[in-house]
Amino acid sequence: MADFYDSFQDFRFGRIDVDTSANSYRSEGNESHLKVLENKIDTLHILTLASLELLMEKGVTKKQIEAKVEEIDLRDGQADGKVSAATKCSDCGHRVTKKRTHCFFCGSKVNTLGI
Repeated sequence: MADFYDSFQDFRFGRIDVDTSANSYRSEGNESHLKVLENKIDTLHILTLASLELLMEKGVTKKQIEAKVEEIDLRDGQADGKVSAATKCSDCGHRVTKKRTHCFFCGSKVNTLGI
């Protein structure tokens, strides 16, 4: 009976080692993904600052920029600081994800920029 218990414990410890290795691998992957996202955010921040400064140099006021931001935010019907992940097809009215270039239902080209 003791041999069976020892074998069972060895199995459990082996399983814990496998789980630990898998979690370590996932953690490293998440850290790498986080660094990529941080770099993208930094790039977007610089692009946004450059765009705002150029607009202000051209005479666009901060109030006008804020009004445009609010207008764009409300395009999906919610003032939540987010852009909807879906849009409506201008031809058939079905909701289409913004990842698609054409409507799944009618095949017409979808305006992914929301313009």
